[in-house]
Amino acid sequence: MHVGIGKLLSLLVALGYLLGMVVATGKLDSGVACVGGYLLGPLALIWFPDFFGSFTGYVGRGGNIDTETPPNLVAFLGWFFLVGFPVISYIWSASLH
Repeated sequence: MHVGIGKLLSLLVALGYLLGMVVATGKLDSGVACVGGYLLGPLALIWFPDFFGSFTGYVGRGGNIDTETPPNLVAFLGWFFLVGFPVISYIWSASLH
């Protein structure tokens, strides 16, 4: 497995989120663990896009995936959930106040 700049950058972003949360709250609690658990999903998509993109077959409730997803699209979705979604959520919540 090749660890490129994108994988290292994604890990640094995830660790930055966790460190920022610890600094902001002043404690290491279950909230930090929940965010860490959330971050595992996007990191998995970024680090292993070939594996997740190659999934085909039955997915439940009559659904069936018959073609592989391009690894670049899988990695893009990982980056969206790691960076894009938190930024959009922050902007949206700031506009509500």
